Amino acid sequence: MKILFLHPNFPGQFKNIAAAAAKSGHDVYFLCQTHYGRELKNVKRLTLKGDLGNIHLDKMKISALKRNQLLAKQYRNGFLTLKKNNWIPDLVISHSGWGCGTYVKEIWPDTKLISYLEWWFNPKSTFFTYDISNKDLNINQNSITKQWERNQTIALELATSQAIVCPTKWQKQQLPKIYQNHCDVIFDGIDTKKFNKNLRDDKKQRKVLTYGTRGMDPIRAFPQFIKALPNLLDNDRNLVVEIAGIDDTFYGTHNKSEKTSWGKWAKKYLDEKNLGAKVKWVGHLGAGKYEKWLANSSCHVYLTHPFIASWSFVEALACGIPLIASNVEPVKEFCVNDSGIELVDHRCDNFLTEPVLRVLQQRCPIIYDRKIVLNLSVEKSLDAWSRVAGIELHTVD
Repeated sequence: MKILFLHPNFPGQFKNIAAAAAKSGHDVYFLCQTHYGRELKNVKRLTLKGDLGNIHLDKMKISALKRNQLLAKQYRNGFLTLKKNNWIPDLVISHSGWGCGTYVKEIWPDTKLISYLEWWFNPKSTFFTYDISNKDLNINQNSITKQWERNQTIALELATSQAIVCPTKWQKQQLPKIYQNHCDVIFDGIDTKKFNKNLRDDKKQRKVLTYGTRGMDPIRAFPQFIKALPNLLDNDRNLVVEIAGIDDTFYGTHNKSEKTSWGKWAKKYLDEKNLGAKVKWVGHLGAGKYEKWLANSSCHVYLTHPFIASWSFVEALACGIPLIASNVEPVKEFCVNDSGIELVDHRCDNFLTEPVLRVLQQRCPIIYDRKIVLNLSVEKSLDAWSRVAGIELHTVD
């Protein structure tokens, strides 16, 4: 079968399924704008550049809707090139959030289209109402309207899809009812061979509190985490904090009051509190290092506004790490069977001290049902994708 994947950034959420499709003998192409040197065996990566490429779109400084519309035209040109070369896909799997699949059914009306829905901008979502006083999130009526308009390209793609896939129930609930009825929930899948409780070294006596997501984001309550550290560290002088991630903002805004990045702001803030030596910035951790770092945490903190739950949160669950997390819907979806996860309200002052001290005193891993972890595995994800897509998929070792 000829299968085409669409995502601006290769391989995005399609790493597991694209690799599995290629291993299963399918003829797999992947259209993207950026890849940063990443490759998947036997997946033919085609990078779209030119006047509508990623660099040029960044320079335009246009609205998200306009960018999606232009990106959609670039992908349409890519479809026409493939068609001219007599390569017509039997199946297209597209990330619907960027406009990639807008013209799939115009160019290939008989091709099966499955749309991956990461986020529908629902104005009634608690995403918009949970912390309305927080200016760092850049949520206001103007931003709500602009995000609502982004649904235009998403809606057109979803309307022409044979199937819709969401990674969680929470994300599915953001959709209009008419789309929810055609949506399957399939988690992206984590590698439970890499992330598991066997990686822990319980002989280590050091007390390390960890925090790590892709960037220093207001959406992930990074400012609140930093502001909670002085009180916590004052109550436990033997505790060391390690922060993983790059000093960039992917959701929300940079620190407007000091006109700097959140990472630089945090270092200055902690230095002024004489705590700079107690906090270690480990940066971006590659494969192997990240798993070990995560698994040997004494207590891991995962905070988030009501948005999409990060892979890092589920990876921490799989490792059985003592875990403190925000008490919001996308997190609670994973907190089942009295998992032992401490849920906190990161909007409150000193929300971190008592839960962390309690967890450190207990010094025991999360009692998390292994069956639930396995249901979040790559293998389970591929089984579900096989059913929805009607294709055979083999797990990549």
